[in-house]
Amino acid sequence: AIAVIAMATIALGATDTIAFVAMNVFEISVGMYFPIMGTMKGAIVPEDQRAAIYNLYRIPLNFIVLFSLLTDLTPAQSFSLNTAMLSLATVLQLILMKRRLAVQSSEPGSDEKTALLEGESV
Repeated sequence: AIAVIAMATIALGATDTIAFVAMNVFEISVGMYFPIMGTMKGAIVPEDQRAAIYNLYRIPLNFIVLFSLLTDLTPAQSFSLNTAMLSLATVLQLILMKRRLAVQSSEPGSDEKTALLEGESV
């Protein structure tokens, strides 16, 4: 959500100083995201299917890159489109998190797993 707010600040055409700070906040968010998601994907995606699943995720990414390269978007339009995609990703991530916690809470011994996921000590 922090990345969405930072990108929206850039898209709205704030002053140069505010845009610079917002871009730094966005970059910090991205810098924290990749190691965390790498760890989570390693725990969720089965090892023997990892390459195939990761390649499937690259297909939509390639279409997004092609769209941005083949259209004549202004920087404001590009940042607005990025804000919309980040917003959608945030909503989908929250839905996934709720579903995952619901499945884990229905499993035997789930109280310890849920406490660990929420950062509580067991």
